[in-house]
Amino acid sequence: MTAEPSPNSPILESLERQVALLAEAIRPAEVFRRLLDATRLFVPRSVILLSREGCFKGWGASGYGREAVERLRHVRIEAGSGPLDLVAGAGAEEGATLLPADALPDFGQPEALETSGVPLLAGTRAIGILVAQRGPDEEPWFPAALGILATAARLRLELDLTLRKLQAAAKAAAPEAHAAAEPVEAPALEPAAAPAASAETSITPWLEPPQAPPENLRRDEARRFARLVATDIRLYNEEAVVLGRRNRDLFRRLEEQIDRGREAFERRFPDLGAPGLSVLHAALVEILAGGDADLLPLPATDDPPRGAAPRL
Repeated sequence: MTAEPSPNSPILESLERQVALLAEAIRPAEVFRRLLDATRLFVPRSVILLSREGCFKGWGASGYGREAVERLRHVRIEAGSGPLDLVAGAGAEEGATLLPADALPDFGQPEALETSGVPLLAGTRAIGILVAQRGPDEEPWFPAALGILATAARLRLELDLTLRKLQAAAKAAAPEAHAAAEPVEAPALEPAAAPAASAETSITPWLEPPQAPPENLRRDEARRFARLVATDIRLYNEEAVVLGRRNRDLFRRLEEQIDRGREAFERRFPDLGAPGLSVLHAALVEILAGGDADLLPLPATDDPPRGAAPRL
């Protein structure tokens, strides 16, 4: 069992930073994407299912293979017919709920040892579910952190919904204000009140993820994961980063951690090959070396780029 973080744990510092990133999201789709990105620091795999037309529909995933992610987007689970209703049913409350390990239908994912679900709320209504899974010996596993992230996402989504309603009201009031400024020779008919945007109507545009070629989505996912790897190394080795920059021996001090991060990256993105390692290297240089590429060698490959620095 994974130990709960202490009050001074780097896990809590990571959680605080991810909540701040969620608060900066501009559009609902970006909220969901950042929510998935944030889960990687606390659980091995996660998916978002959004509620629409009486079904839970796959929106996006983190930590799964490319084919599984594509298949998830076609998943449809009828509401009221399975364990997910324990999370998003009537009276859904914030916080993680333990689910059967096989709560998700098969979309090509690895077998799960543990599964936990968190409702995604807008007001008092569940608009979706965040589901986390892990297999044997997979870490980290802090499902309680997902409840905090989901709360931050809810507050950001509700703010966006409020802004939409205010903008709609202002737009509806503009013609009336213009008419009031014109000379009136006869009593004008009172304009019909603009219908208030319902939560369902306002949330509908959020249900479709941004469309992009699959290879671009994969590379974007790799870039986000690379930054998480680099950030995690820095978080747990801040002193080594400072001294390594100062003494110009950063790679020697962090070689073991960088190798582990590279292995994790290659396991998750084996299809990207050398271009994927270049993405990871760029993130390591930016976050660990402060942009100084001389402090870190390029990743070793079977066919190294021309002019590549030798691996130390």
